[in-house]
Amino acid sequence: MRILVTGGCGFIGSTFILQQLSLGRTVLNLDVLSYAGNPENLYSAACSPNYYFA
Repeated sequence: MRILVTGGCGFIGSTFILQQLSLGRTVLNLDVLSYAGNPENLYSAACSPNYYFA
């Protein structure tokens, strides 16, 4: 299953992405990295072959 997440670098989005990756799903994260987005929230997901950031 492939999942598209908008705003995935925020607190709730990053938690959701990490949960989905642990279930073996493929996740595409779309985020404009405004004041609320922190890409370090997904540092552990960056090496996953199922995680894509755009």
